[in-house]
Amino acid sequence: MAVQDPTAYNTKILVTIQLNEAGTAYCRATRSDSGETSADMPINRILTSNWSGAFIGSGTVTIEMTKLENIDPSLTNRDDHDVNFVESVQYDIYCLARDDAIDGVGNSRPNYMTQGYIQSNVNSASSPAGGRTPSVWVVDVTPPSMIHVH
Repeated sequence: MAVQDPTAYNTKILVTIQLNEAGTAYCRATRSDSGETSADMPINRILTSNWSGAFIGSGTVTIEMTKLENIDPSLTNRDDHDVNFVESVQYDIYCLARDDAIDGVGNSRPNYMTQGYIQSNVNSASSPAGGRTPSVWVVDVTPPSMIHVH
């Protein structure tokens, strides 16, 4: 798993993932200054952010996140999750994967990563030790403008 820090964009965070078998990767971002910790990030919270990408067994998959949750604002009365990323702010990224296992009669048999893995830092993109990438900067590319007041 790799996340560019700082990001190359002021509006999105790209997470590039490769799995060892076919499956789906899920990610969620939270502001580093929010007070949330890895203990506040259970599997279902990552899944409900609706940022995911399917890995078919070769190459990589890139998840392009543009805000905290990928939701349709008309389907919720909560405005706190339809928040775009902010320039010059750090975000913690949590990712997990589910493989596309099936049982002997062809039924889906989801196999998710463990909670302990999700809470641990990635540390190395080539050999990740976990699913958490802390303190990813969203770059500030908007130049300042001057307003002449007097």
